[in-house]
Parts: sequence; structure tokens; C-alpha cells
Amino acid sequence: MDQSLNIEQILREKQKNHHVTIKKLELEEHPVHVIYIPAITDVKQIQDAILLPLQEWNHKESPLPHAFSAEPLLLLEKKNDVDQYLLDGFTLLIEQQTVYAIDTAQFAYRSIQEPVAEMTLRGSRDGFIESLEQNVALLRVHLRSTDLKFEEFTVGTRSFTNVSMAYVDRTVNEELLKDVRARIHAIEEDYIPDGGVMEQLLEKNNYSLFPEIQETERPTKVASTLVEGRVAIFVEGSPSVLLAPTTLNSLFQQADDYNFKWIPASLIRLMRFMAAFFSVMLPSIYISLISYHHGLIPTDLAISIAKTREGVPIPSFMEALIMQLTIETLREAGIRLPKPIGPAVSIVGAIVLGEAAVTAGIVSPLMVIVVSFAAICSFTIADYALSLALRTISFVMLFAAAFLGIYGLILAVFIVSIHLIHLQSFSVPYMEPFTPFYVKRWKDSLIRFKLKKGGGRIE
Repeated sequence: MDQSLNIEQILREKQKNHHVTIKKLELEEHPVHVIYIPAITDVKQIQDAILLPLQEWNHKESPLPHAFSAEPLLLLEKKNDVDQYLLDGFTLLIEQQTVYAIDTAQFAYRSIQEPVAEMTLRGSRDGFIESLEQNVALLRVHLRSTDLKFEEFTVGTRSFTNVSMAYVDRTVNEELLKDVRARIHAIEEDYIPDGGVMEQLLEKNNYSLFPEIQETERPTKVASTLVEGRVAIFVEGSPSVLLAPTTLNSLFQQADDYNFKWIPASLIRLMRFMAAFFSVMLPSIYISLISYHHGLIPTDLAISIAKTREGVPIPSFMEALIMQLTIETLREAGIRLPKPIGPAVSIVGAIVLGEAAVTAGIVSPLMVIVVSFAAICSFTIADYALSLALRTISFVMLFAAAFLGIYGLILAVFIVSIHLIHLQSFSVPYMEPFTPFYVKRWKDSLIRFKLKKGGGRIE
């Protein structure tokens, strides 16, 4: 496609767009066209810093860039650059066959506030917003290092989306940088509306349930991961920053783990792993025991379970499936409803439906307890993408337990384990440091060891 500049064609195209303003200044028979989009530019800056200096400029004595002492001019050479800079809020100056761009962008963004999805008990409470420039500035506030580097990209074939890649020089792996660059350049999507779409386009294992890239809205978390040698990807219009590579272990770690003493922080982290296990396995283990393996249940407990199931007309598998689907529906409804009533509706709905189901004899009380406890355990997983993956796998485990009991459950766990062992995030094993087995890195996995007083994070 021809990218050479055709001034007449550019002017004809922009004159057809009613959202674009074109001003023609006749300076002693030397015309200069000023083109901008008022909705995304600072009109006062254009008037004071561009139009007024142009009226005083003498084209016979000096070239056009010399008319602006404070505003740097960019020389554009491709048609795509004209469209991109205009949509980025720049003002274009066309002098004869030359096109310049001046930054006059003024977009409307919300103010910096604490992220809703990532609450913290101690530490910084600022969060990223939809402005790429503000997000980069926030990161520089929290990571004041001369080694912090940024690389700029533009993705999208029909709509231009600015993307910035951040890393710490001399710490990051060069092969990782090459891989990230190659994946960004390979994107051919028409429109990138958010970081979630960007994440899916960067991932290679599209059929895997587990996220290969971590998302966060916290500058402190991004700063910590960059120091560890990872890469952060900022997307214009998205408050979520993508972190690559990621591992299953890093998805369970939270900023509060390092803001409190190492012993209680380690206990909380262990509890988080156990809660994730129960959220996936508890309903399926219960189904396999009461449906196939009664001999593994203590006699007194088996009698108690049998009494609670008296009069229940449906199999235990259908009980669990109905309860899990109900809880997932209430959870989704609570997210979509307005904030003042969403949590109340989901909590009250769960209580009312559970009590009504037990009273009507549709489900047993113990099944309600098991499924409800598994749902509560899933709330301890802060990363929403990982939570979705584990909740989906819980249904797979449920079907496996219903068909083959504990043997089907073991087979399903074996298949998921093989998938996790083979899964990689930007050439980094997903189960690292467990497989491959790195003993030295176990100190910051299940247990968070104490900080070094002489420098460094972990002893």
C-alpha cells in the first residue's frame, strides 16, 4: 500500500470529516493549513502556541520550525503517521508538501484512585487509569531508576492503539524482550479496545484455561515485577497493565504478603493455596465418596450423611451441579448489578435459595455446606483470570467424579497436572519453581521467608 504523502488527498479527506477542524492561514501568499480535532485537543494551546506564532512568522527569513521556540515539531513522512498523530490529539501543520505535528492532546480521563479489584491493607493505594502517559508517570514515581526503559508501539490496522513496553535494563532477559517485541509486531487486529484483548492476542496457548499473562492495576506490583526481570505492557485506554512472563506461583502472591511479618504472611499464603485446592476439589471429592466409595467414610459420618439425604429425589451429582450453577449465576448477577445492591442481592439470594432448596427437599443440607464452602474458598484467589480457570476446572472434576468416582478424579488431576507442566509463559515453565525443581526459589513460593536486612527481598 502506498504510504507516500499526497497533500491534496489529505486535505480532501479531512474536509469531509465534520469532527476535524481545518484553518488556512494565508501568510503573504504562503498558505499554511492547521488541522486538529477539537474534541481531543487543547484549543487554547492551539490558539496561543500555534496560531499566534504563525501570524508573526516570516517565511522568507526562517523555516517553519523556527516559528515555535517552545513547541517541538515532528516531521511526518507517511500517510498512516498523519492519521495516527491526528487521532492522538496532535495538531498538523501543512506547509506546501511538508507535514509537521505538534502535541496538543487533551483527553478526558478519570482521576487516580484505588483499584476496586485489588484491595490492599497496607501500602500504596494509587492505581493505574486509562491514560498511558499518566500510567507511565505513576510507574516512574514508584520505580525511580535510570535503568527503567520504555519502548513504544502502535497496534491495530484500522484504529491506532498506543502500546508501551517497560523493563529494567541489565536485569531483563534479552530473549524475553525479543519474544515480546515479535508478538506485538505480529498483531493484526483491527481494534484493540482493552488490555484483556491485548492479552489474548499475545498468548500462544489459546485453548488453555490458565492465564499466561498477569494483569494488575497497582504501580507497586508492576515495579516489583520489573525489578525481578519481567516485562510490563501498557495499553492506551486500559487501566490494567500486563506482566510477562507469569507462573502459577506468582498468581497466588499478593503485595500484602511483603507488607507484614513473614510468619503470618506465610500462613496466609499457605491458606490461599489450600483454599484454591478446596474450591476445585471439595465438591468432587464429596460426590465420589458418597456415590462410589462409601467404605472410605467413617461409619458415624456415613450414617449422618445418609440421614441428611433422606427424601432427596435427585442423585448427588445433580445436587452438586445445580448448587454450583446457582452459585455461579448469583456471583455473575452480583457483578453485573449496580454496586449498592449487587453484593446484597448475591448474598441474600444464596441464603434464600439454599434454605428454600433444603426445606423443599431438593438438596441435602451437607451438600449446601460443601458447595458454599468451596465457593467461599474461591474468593481468596485475587487474580480473576486464575479464579475463572479454577472454577471451570471444578466442573470438569465434578463430571469426572460422577462417572468414575475417585479414579476419575485422579485421572482428571493427572491430565490437568500434565497440562500445567507442559504449559509455558514466554518460554518460562508455568509451574516453576516446582517443575523444573529449583530448591532455592521455594523460599518465596509456598512460604515467604523473612527479608534480608542487608538488602534484597528474601533471605
